[in-house]
Amino acid sequence: MALTEQIDTSVDTPLEYALAPWQYAIKSGNHAFQHGEFDSARDRYQSALNLAGHLLQRFVNSETCDEQLVAIEHCCPALVVAAHNLADCFIALSNPERACEQLIEVHSVMLNLVQNASLEIVEIACHHLHKTRQELINFASCHPHLPELIEQVNMAMEGGFNRPHIVH
Repeated sequence: MALTEQIDTSVDTPLEYALAPWQYAIKSGNHAFQHGEFDSARDRYQSALNLAGHLLQRFVNSETCDEQLVAIEHCCPALVVAAHNLADCFIALSNPERACEQLIEVHSVMLNLVQNASLEIVEIACHHLHKTRQELINFASCHPHLPELIEQVNMAMEGGFNRPHIVH
């Protein structure tokens, strides 16, 4: 999970304007995390996650057009980055159960998007589904001493459209 992974935007378009609060929350969360202020980072990442989730849902439910797809192309990584950063923060707070839950939640969002009728949205979701699946695998590899979480990771990955990856 890369804490520095984020979308570089300036506020020039309506989409960039809509994502500006997300970007501020991620940057301030990263700053807090880097300074060991994990409670503050958690709150900032949660805010970024909520913002990205609301924007994504709004665009997925909007009229199909090129602008919709561009917005979804930006909102999916925003959601994934916020979720992965939040999971990192939960790990830093010695709460791997909550980290696992966060990784599963964002993976489930991408799985749901794969069920969309729009082939373009499905392609976007598939790209990010690969990333969320890899993070689940990485999490399981780092926490083999927590078999109940490994079980949750395996169940989450079985819900995919591809052959499931089972972690031992």
